[in-house]
Amino acid sequence: MKIQNVMLSVSALALAMIPARAASGPAYNPATAVAISGTVTGVRVVPAGQPLEGVHLAVKTKTGTVEVYLAPKNFMDFLKSNYVPGDEVEITGSRVKSGNSDILLAREVDDGRDVIDLRDLNGAPVWEHWGVEADPANIH
Repeated sequence: MKIQNVMLSVSALALAMIPARAASGPAYNPATAVAISGTVTGVRVVPAGQPLEGVHLAVKTKTGTVEVYLAPKNFMDFLKSNYVPGDEVEITGSRVKSGNSDILLAREVDDGRDVIDLRDLNGAPVWEHWGVEADPANIH
């Protein structure tokens, strides 16, 4: 009986570590994928419960400033990814509408030191499976 309680506790802890899905927001669309490069001019964190909660960058490109949504803050903290104004970045993502604004949902970010993948090629967020142990029966 004690082993079952421990297993349930560990399972509950693992589920608690999975970040909640962000409040509704635009969906990644592979058909609108673009690559940008530029300089980070701002970093902000949208609070939990808001659409696209998490870390956002303002990136100045040759054609203007682009708002980029990276991922939930706790996932970015886990990756130890920290961007600051002045960082040069190359970002691949999907340009979508969020309200009346355009936003880039980042799939991959390269800052010259590290390349991080935030979504798969179809745009599925990698953080949705963060902290979930793989089922060996489903690994091929």
